[in-house]
This record gives sequence, structure tokens and C-alpha cells, in this order.
Amino acid sequence: MKISKNGVAFVAAHEGFVSKAYLDSAGVLTIGYGFTMRSTVFAAYWRAKMGRGLQHGDTITRAEADEVLGRLIAEEYGTYVRKHFGDSLLQTQFDAVVSVVYNLGPGALKWKWAAALKQGDLVLSAKRLRSTGTTAGGRKLAGLVKRRADEAALLQHGQYGLAHVRAAGSGTGSGKEEVREAQTGLKRLGFDTGSIDGWAGAKTKAAVMAYQRQHPDLIADGIIGPATLAQIRADLVSLKKPASKVLATVAAASSGGGVFGVPWIWVAGIGLAALLVAGGVAAWLNRDAIRRLIAVWRRPGEGAA
Repeated sequence: MKISKNGVAFVAAHEGFVSKAYLDSAGVLTIGYGFTMRSTVFAAYWRAKMGRGLQHGDTITRAEADEVLGRLIAEEYGTYVRKHFGDSLLQTQFDAVVSVVYNLGPGALKWKWAAALKQGDLVLSAKRLRSTGTTAGGRKLAGLVKRRADEAALLQHGQYGLAHVRAAGSGTGSGKEEVREAQTGLKRLGFDTGSIDGWAGAKTKAAVMAYQRQHPDLIADGIIGPATLAQIRADLVSLKKPASKVLATVAAASSGGGVFGVPWIWVAGIGLAALLVAGGVAAWLNRDAIRRLIAVWRRPGEGAA
């Protein structure tokens, strides 16, 4: 069995096309429809084309990505599914499972949702799938939650939804969950998107474009795609990481009465000094975002929506 045209479009729509290499939410260098050097087929294709591995700044056309996607599914991910399930799946079920494996890797075929499917319990398999693999970097992501729900609907009911329609178009559409996540993140980073409503209107698009212009790895097109979302998530993590690490160290030291015989109050004093230094470093590293936040707060008549 081979994946159908609707199945390929389903995968493409959920992956989203990105022409320039970027770091995904798990910190893996990615391009095209979620292509990484972890894929044997893509790695061989890219090394044959470029003479090296994938690097920042590398680009790929949509036509090239469409060709690679077909090869990846036919020669790699579809093969995993056929070997595991044989000829026991319907076409829509095969397409759904290929999408899961494409996103989560062949190891996902050893998980509970796949075991239930192999036993013929379609309802239990779909139920388990909805809560499988919805996090990246320790955080639950709205896009992955939506993808699992769509895959479960395709698996259980044969519903491709609007994925093939989105894939057949410009490929620029973002789901409401992704838009809302981007709006929330950009607000925290000092970009005014207007209301956080999940609607990519003119104000949100302008904020996205302004944000993209500050990141050389992003294309300033105003589109909330996988690369832009991944960068927003990374920037939000970097804003809070330095201070949180120092606070954790101080808390651990204080609770134990001291460190290596040094009284806890001394440790707390040193920790406070380190916190101030870390705060200064964080402020310097994120000075542009802080300036934008100050500018937003000083504007008359604007709320904190």
C-alpha cells in the first residue's frame, strides 16, 4: 500500500513549508516539510546536492520539497508502516499512521496507540493517539495537539478535514491555536499584535513581520509558520532562563542550611549578587525586547490585552 495524494497533502499541511533552514521547537535544524538530517533519505539527498550536511542559511524551493516529501514517505516512513502493519490497514488509516510516524519517528509504532490499532481496537487507538506526542522541549504545543486530533479523526473516521485544501493553496495559513500562541508570545517580547484572538489580521501581520526582520534566519513575510513559531518559543525561554537558574540555586542552598559548610545566609548573599549579575546579563541580551516593552507601556490609551 502507498500513501494517497490526500495523505501526502495532509502531511504537508500539518508540517508546513519553510524554505530556509531553522531550528525547530526541539532545537533540531529543519527545512522544507520538516526535513532534518535524522532522515536517511533526506540526508542522502542533501549531501548529494550540497556536498555537506544541512546548515543555517540553506534554502530549498517548494518544488524540491514536494519531490523530497514524496520520496521520504515512499522510501522511508511508508516502509516503516507497511512492515509493522502489513496489509491490515484501510487507505485512510495508512495515511493517518504515516503522518504520525513522519512527525514522531518510527519509534512511535511501539507505543500504546499503535498496539491497540494492531489488535483491531480502532476506538482505543484513536483515543490514545489524541494524547500522544503533544509536547516538545517539555511544553505542550497547540499545533501538536491539533495534529494528533486530526490524525485520530482520519484514523477512526476517515476524515481528512481541510488539510488537503490548505496544502493545495498557498500554504500560508496558520491554525487559530498557532496564531493565538504567536500573538501571546510577541506581546511578551514587546511587539504589539492588537487583540489576542487567534486572527492573523493586519496588526498581527505587521508585528510578525517586524519580529521576523530582527532574525536573519526568518523570512520577513508576516506569515506565522513553523520557523517563526519555533523562534518565538526559543526567545521566550531565553527571557526567563538566567534568573530562574539562579533562583533555583539559591533556594536549594537555603533549604539545606548551607553549601560545603558555608552558612546559608552567606550563600543567599552570594546568590543574590549572582541574581543581580544574571539579571543584568539577561537585560543586556534582551535589551531590544525590553526597549519595545517600555515603549508599549508608555503609549497613552493602550491596555495590556
